[in-house]
Amino acid sequence: MVESRIKIEAAKIDGVTVDVDDLINVRLYLSGLSLHHFHKTTARGTQRTRVRGRGMEYEESRAYVAGDDVKAMDWRVMARTGEAHTKVYTEERERAFQLAIDLSPSMFFGTRFGFKSWAVAQVAAHIGWLATLASERLGGLVASIEALYPVQPVKTRSGLMSLFSCLAKSCDRDLPVPTEASLLNSMLIELRKVKSGSTLILISDFLGIDDDTPGLLQTLASQQDVSAVWVHDLSETDEWHPGAYPIKIGSRSITLDTRHSLVANLLSQQQKNHRKTVEALMRQFNIPLHSVSCNQEITSQLNPILKN
Repeated sequence: MVESRIKIEAAKIDGVTVDVDDLINVRLYLSGLSLHHFHKTTARGTQRTRVRGRGMEYEESRAYVAGDDVKAMDWRVMARTGEAHTKVYTEERERAFQLAIDLSPSMFFGTRFGFKSWAVAQVAAHIGWLATLASERLGGLVASIEALYPVQPVKTRSGLMSLFSCLAKSCDRDLPVPTEASLLNSMLIELRKVKSGSTLILISDFLGIDDDTPGLLQTLASQQDVSAVWVHDLSETDEWHPGAYPIKIGSRSITLDTRHSLVANLLSQQQKNHRKTVEALMRQFNIPLHSVSCNQEITSQLNPILKN
């Protein structure tokens, strides 16, 4: 037993390995943090409203009372009865808080401190714990190379533990990761099954954006309260120091020599293009975008987003 435990610990690499116990321990760093920035239109409790909005469910029609909003008039009942009626809606009590976590092959990369895959797990743990402690119905989807792992929303901690288990399982692999197509669009398609009106957090490097992505995002944004967390490595955003960098792409090895101005300019343009694409796409559908680097400690980066 002791020998087995030593082997497991020896195989654990900080910033690379995603361990369930580490994700559980994230709870220790949440003092002063909350999810209020992610609740754009979510309303909680049992309060009634006379105006229809996202997250509202029709309950009944009743006789019009002076002061009722004319937008909520029930014209069909009025036509049938000849008397003015108003639709009454109740706020959904069981709206879900969903984490969508992209673990495409591009996520298993990092130049220092940690892999993007490790960083997305940390981000998910921070948000997931805050949602669970706030008694949200937490669920989500982990998009892994092997499969898409849905986690049904529940108010108990079992939802969070299921997400942690899926994350650890999906990140437990031998490197290098096989080069496969991005899972981003597959994840967005699967998310169409999420109940309308949920709070949905997309956590990805968004390197899988293509011509199909805008339509998928538009559909989600029209049905859910969507926010996005862009996890990236600084090598994908910052200028590279001049030098010869060995790069492995699948089974191929190449050298990226940024001492040549043409190579450096192409790399810089590619970085700018991706950033502009991500920012423009989220802005187009009014999706708040937050940026997190895998090269720095995660809690401090999330503080401005999650602070009370």
